[in-house]
Amino acid sequence: MVEAYNFYLGGYLPKVSPKTNVHDKRELKTKYKNILSLNNAIPLVMVKLSDATQSYALKVKELSMELGEVAGEALEARQADVPDDLRKMSDIFNDLLTRSDRYGEKTRKPSRPGGELRNLVERNAGELIEAGFAIDEKGFLTAPSEEKAMIPKEFMKQLADKCEHMSMNPMEYVEQKVYSYAHLYRNDIGTAYESSLYSGMLFNSYC
Repeated sequence: MVEAYNFYLGGYLPKVSPKTNVHDKRELKTKYKNILSLNNAIPLVMVKLSDATQSYALKVKELSMELGEVAGEALEARQADVPDDLRKMSDIFNDLLTRSDRYGEKTRKPSRPGGELRNLVERNAGELIEAGFAIDEKGFLTAPSEEKAMIPKEFMKQLADKCEHMSMNPMEYVEQKVYSYAHLYRNDIGTAYESSLYSGMLFNSYC
């Protein structure tokens, strides 16, 4: 994690606008609280930080930030800007799916966050089609033509929320081994799964 953090500080910056990604004091406090909550809710893991793993984690962070920004912009866009925003969203969405699939094939694991994004598309397929999107059999999106372009508002809101989660913890999507579940530092809670430390993984669709 330290290596990935130093790499990120070394100039690996996402293509996002300072307008949407520079926070005031209140927003920073909220972001910090969200990160603490996230850290307390997930298990501790061991990650082998190869160059490929670092690159992929940082790419997930970069693309999720860009995707979340364009989703937010689309919700507030003027009608004239809607077609361009939807095309940009589709391009970034499909790029993230492609990279997720490639990493999944390389590690011989199910595609993540690709699986979560495809689930999001499946849940909102009706709204997306009504807004003029085409969805292929692998979950990739084709933006609507200019004359048919509409904002799928519920999908965009859910996508922005998902991107916020991905950008805060991109290491969740790399190959890792669970060695301790969350809350083990609290004596009044105990182990999350008494019978087996790994039994809980059966309930995760990506394991």
